[in-house]
Amino acid sequence: PWREKLLASPAVAVAVFCIGLLSCTGLGVALVVSLIDRGGAKVDVTGVSTEQVRSDQVQWSFTIKSESANRSQGALSQEKQVAQAIAFLEKNNISRDDIFVKVLFVSPNIETNRETGRETMLGWKFSQEIVVISSDVDKVAEVSRRSSELISNGVDARFQMPRYTYSGLADKRIELLKEATENAKQRAKAIATTGSLSLGRMTNVGTATFQVTAPGSSSAGSGGLYDTDTIEKEVSAVMDVSFR
Repeated sequence: PWREKLLASPAVAVAVFCIGLLSCTGLGVALVVSLIDRGGAKVDVTGVSTEQVRSDQVQWSFTIKSESANRSQGALSQEKQVAQAIAFLEKNNISRDDIFVKVLFVSPNIETNRETGRETMLGWKFSQEIVVISSDVDKVAEVSRRSSELISNGVDARFQMPRYTYSGLADKRIELLKEATENAKQRAKAIATTGSLSLGRMTNVGTATFQVTAPGSSSAGSGGLYDTDTIEKEVSAVMDVSFR
């Protein structure tokens, strides 16, 4: 009978197994088996590889702001605040070589009357960014948590979150790509073995997606993610591979 012949097909057996696997588990693994002509099977799998890394560089920036009716006096006041900020960093063992002071930005401080539209010149605004770039991520993280000391000492500072990065990511991507491809192959073998089939050659490799996230994060993006908020990171590669 045709039903017995259909169920006896190895390709159908593999398809039934995979459908059952996906419906009964919450693994979130894309394992799809599609039938092709002459009773063969195409196996599409997603290989995954993950590794924990630790950031080895940090960039932390903040902006010093001030206002003054007199341009010259305002510049002197701004210079004094910047000097206080640098002294604070050095006092907390941040190397002067890791501290970069950007160009001073000066702009008119103009007040506009909402009813008449009339503009009044009040003086000048001063803004200057200080950037810390260091390989001592723990030290900078510690100092950033004590940055309110600058404000309590009269410095008008606007702080950004430290940005932690991992410099070995390029080499790590190559390693993870190999591991993700091997992981996909092992998954495909498991499917083929269950259906009493031999795994064919690799016929297609999709674009790999790399993500750098906080450990244990469930965040995902089709174009990849790069978390810079945490020192400890989880680097993962996801690769779609087809066998036939």
